Amino acid sequence: MTVPERAPLGAALALLLAVVSLTGALSPVLMAASLALLALLIGIAWPGLLELPSPGGTRAVVAGTGIVATLVTVLSPERITPISGVVMVCASGVLAAFVHQMVRAERRDLTASLTGTVAGVFVAGISACWIIAQSAAVEAGTTTMITAIAAGLAATLLVNSTPLPQMPRFLLSALTGVGVTMVLAVSLAGLGAALAAAIGLVTAIGASCAHLLTGSSLVAKEPVPSLAVAAVPVATVGVVAHLVVVLLP
Repeated sequence: MTVPERAPLGAALALLLAVVSLTGALSPVLMAASLALLALLIGIAWPGLLELPSPGGTRAVVAGTGIVATLVTVLSPERITPISGVVMVCASGVLAAFVHQMVRAERRDLTASLTGTVAGVFVAGISACWIIAQSAAVEAGTTTMITAIAAGLAATLLVNSTPLPQMPRFLLSALTGVGVTMVLAVSLAGLGAALAAAIGLVTAIGASCAHLLTGSSLVAKEPVPSLAVAAVPVATVGVVAHLVVVLLP
């Protein structure tokens, strides 16, 4: 896939989260299903993007961590908070990455394989922050804030599909993402314009940087690795959504 083909996939994933955020009491479960799909995409594409040896084991560890993290956020017992559950799952994923290297028959590039797999574990694991944020927003009645962030993210990634040079594309996508997030946060969530713009800026810059970083790989335009280029920015912005819901009154 080329850059114009990749970015709309990321925008579509973000738009899916925006729609799911509006589904009321069922939204945390639907969000978990959406994020499980996202984790699966990252797991499938991750070893190809980083050109890691033993891709089968890396796919299993990365995708498994992300999927289990989504399950923990909706199924964990009351004595374990969802964020604690995600941390424990990520820690287990790191252990699984070490075990994967220990049982490999082919011993080439052990360090690269381990560090690359651990990186994928955390990217897939933190995507579950979207679910935690949505659950908290449902309880607080602030789900429109999740909608605004997801829509701004979608706009950012969509503009990244334009055939502009890298820096103008980065700036335009960031400005568009800030604008969409700010308008929706002000009109739907009643947030102040300055605060809404700050949230939009963090969302747009974070997503654009993640897209540029993953897209800089030599194989990033190939069909399977490009799935990670589309999915990683969506996964990482879940941390922003979680922080916004937790920190806002």
